[in-house]
Amino acid sequence: MPYQWPAKRTVIGTGIPRLDGALKVTGKAKYSFDRNLPGLLHAKILRCPHAHAKITALDLAPAEAMAGVKAVHVVKNVGAELRYAGDEIAAVAAETEEQARDAIRAVKVSFEVLPFEWSEPNAFAKGGQSKTDEKGNVEEALAKADGTIEGSYSGPVITHVCLESHGLVAWWKADDELLVYASTQAVHKTAGDLKSDPLFKSIPNLKVTCETPFMGGGFGSKFGPDIQGVVAAQLARKAKRPVKLMLERDEEHWTGGNRPSFFATVKAGATKAGKLTAFDAVTFGTGGHSGGAEFPLPYIYAPETRRRKHTNVAVNAGDRRALRAPGHPQGCLVTEQVMDDLAHQLGLDPLEFRLKNIPDEGVFKTLKPIYETEVKLGAEKIQWKKFWHPRGDKTAGPIKRGLGCALNTWGGGAGQAQATCTIHPDGSVEAACGSQDLGTGTVTLVPLVAAEILGLQVKDVTGKVGSSIYPPAGGSGGSTSCGGVSVAVGVAAMKARDLLFEQVAPKLDAKPGDLQAVGGKIVATNGKSLSWKQACAMLGRQPITGAGDRKEGDTKDTEGKTVATMSSQGVGGAQFADVSVDVETGVVKVNKIVAVADCGMVMNRLLCESQVYGGVIGALNSALFEERRLDPKSGLMLNPDLEWYKLAGHSDIPEIDVHLLDYPERGVIGIGEPPYIPGAAAIANAVANAVGVRVAEIPFTPRRILSALAKK
Repeated sequence: MPYQWPAKRTVIGTGIPRLDGALKVTGKAKYSFDRNLPGLLHAKILRCPHAHAKITALDLAPAEAMAGVKAVHVVKNVGAELRYAGDEIAAVAAETEEQARDAIRAVKVSFEVLPFEWSEPNAFAKGGQSKTDEKGNVEEALAKADGTIEGSYSGPVITHVCLESHGLVAWWKADDELLVYASTQAVHKTAGDLKSDPLFKSIPNLKVTCETPFMGGGFGSKFGPDIQGVVAAQLARKAKRPVKLMLERDEEHWTGGNRPSFFATVKAGATKAGKLTAFDAVTFGTGGHSGGAEFPLPYIYAPETRRRKHTNVAVNAGDRRALRAPGHPQGCLVTEQVMDDLAHQLGLDPLEFRLKNIPDEGVFKTLKPIYETEVKLGAEKIQWKKFWHPRGDKTAGPIKRGLGCALNTWGGGAGQAQATCTIHPDGSVEAACGSQDLGTGTVTLVPLVAAEILGLQVKDVTGKVGSSIYPPAGGSGGSTSCGGVSVAVGVAAMKARDLLFEQVAPKLDAKPGDLQAVGGKIVATNGKSLSWKQACAMLGRQPITGAGDRKEGDTKDTEGKTVATMSSQGVGGAQFADVSVDVETGVVKVNKIVAVADCGMVMNRLLCESQVYGGVIGALNSALFEERRLDPKSGLMLNPDLEWYKLAGHSDIPEIDVHLLDYPERGVIGIGEPPYIPGAAAIANAVANAVGVRVAEIPFTPRRILSALAKK
């Protein structure tokens, strides 16, 4: 019989506060940045000051001779090409941060400064890596359409801006044993990458342990030790002392990862009946010095006739990394604005227009009725019928109000994970999984799942995560952790429970299959029962352990195909925005966001809602504030800080109304990324609805609003 979630759930689906919440708000939680081991050294990296250069001379001797310096390391030597301002050259470890900074300044290095590119449009004009996807005769379909539009839409590179910067503390406990405290989304991968790095893989029987009990955000940018982690470990090995190397805020912007920019010119056509018939796009963007700016287009809605020519262009800046639903926010922003522009052109209801064009194939067969429910609920909560109007608010005065909406999708399948669940004779329970908690609530999720299966309360189970010493799990990305961890822990708890049933069944004059763990008791179908502690006491001195694998949450159908029974994938979401725009100052204020989200079976309602709130705020940041700006003359980032790299403050956060759709029959599906996707597109459409003109570029700064109004 396949493993399944209980039909009746007492803990799953409720709102359990974070178990680590008190530690975080009181400052007792120790992050990697907080690790100050005995004899700790501080490391800093010498970085390229030019957008593009070649090293012509490098001398670390002056730095090595300075007071307090205990180790130096060359990352790139003479002759190496440096492709962006911030590229790593060398590193030093010293007794204090100040000494390390002084030593970095003492390094003698010379450069041959090379030509650089800072602008995506300039790079696009010069050509790049292009590919074209085409289906049908686009020109013919556009000519036959009842209405067509042509628009340009774009957005800049944005950086991850993790509250806790990238880096780690490295400590060689022995010549063949390395312990790191890392800010990472993947404890096992970080340990594995360090072990296999060319600098260390020759060490016989090397043991590497990665500890991450707490971390301050990653958003997709922290899946390994990175160069700074490897450098810290090498410096620690040379100095024979622990070394801390955490990036500073400007370094975080330069090299900590970014979401690629996007530029799109789209022609699209539809019928009066609301059928999208043609989509023709030319797109480009950059993820940094290696290019890489792919995003899905068209997004969700896929007309039979479509064409897209996409070009990845390179600029001399730090490279891209995954950022909450890679590519989807960009694809959503372009497509959802196109849909609204077409609806306006043809005088169609923008909500009905969207629902009519959701595909009837693949995962969308399941999602279509979910979208219908979400759109209906979201429209009701935003008061669409009352406040939506044809484009352009005609009321008197400078403040114009508008509504907008956007849909999203995401996979969110269960990632690979293993777990153990141990029941002790004294009744205590431990559930362990080598995942990590980015702040999403994994620390609470693990004991929650075990408690549900064992008929206990969350406080009765000790959860263990955040270390590579625990059973292996994948990195926390792609919204796959909740599914993978939940299933692995659930299966492990079921196995441990069944072992306990075998021990106590004779005492209850029953068979193991006749027992249930519920309400802190082991109950037989004949009415007899034992308290949890009484049952566990029958184990004697030996605890019992169940080991679970996420793969065991799958089964085979009659045709031999793998079918997920405890998790699935594919979600849909809808968000609605209510904005006010001052047409005299160009200031945009978001009044309210309604977010309706699907994540299959809701595991912890409180923390699931928290994930949606976070996604909405992240999207609002990208719509109104975030923008990496490069200097045309030097190629340097002009705003590598949190003063001029703008983020929302408390007064910028609107009312956020979150609604979770619970579909237990679908099993667990991740929620971390989906709510980040549609928010900026919903705001973009609300702005256009308010002011009567499409503002083509995010973020919606006053200058861009006023410029669009002037062109109108």
